[in-house]
Amino acid sequence: MVRRMEIDHEVAVIVLTDAVGRVLMQHRSPDAHTEPGRWGPPTGLVEPGESAAAAAHRELLEEAGLTAVLEPDRVLEQALTDGRGVRFHVFTGRTEARQEDVVLGEGLAMRFLTPAEMATKELVSNANRLMSLT
Repeated sequence: MVRRMEIDHEVAVIVLTDAVGRVLMQHRSPDAHTEPGRWGPPTGLVEPGESAAAAAHRELLEEAGLTAVLEPDRVLEQALTDGRGVRFHVFTGRTEARQEDVVLGEGLAMRFLTPAEMATKELVSNANRLMSLT
């Protein structure tokens, strides 16, 4: 018998690229709830009664001070160690914003990074799945 994973929470993930193809990445605070100190795309919980798209736009504005046209890309589910799971709603977009337009609202840093720069950072464990870097 296959047991269906119970989804505990849903998260909006924003994969935003700038005009030269760099990806917006957040350096998480040491006190971050998950994977502190690592780098990952801006993310946030989908609040009760909120759509995943609305959560993605809200989080991008709260965490980076940016707005952008975001398109739904895919939905991924990941099992947690206790059998519960999280559902990731991945949104992609492009922006004409530059680094100096970014207003840090959360974390240690929010930077547009090249793939080579990302390779030098300790990324969140599911970065490759979320951002299709592999």
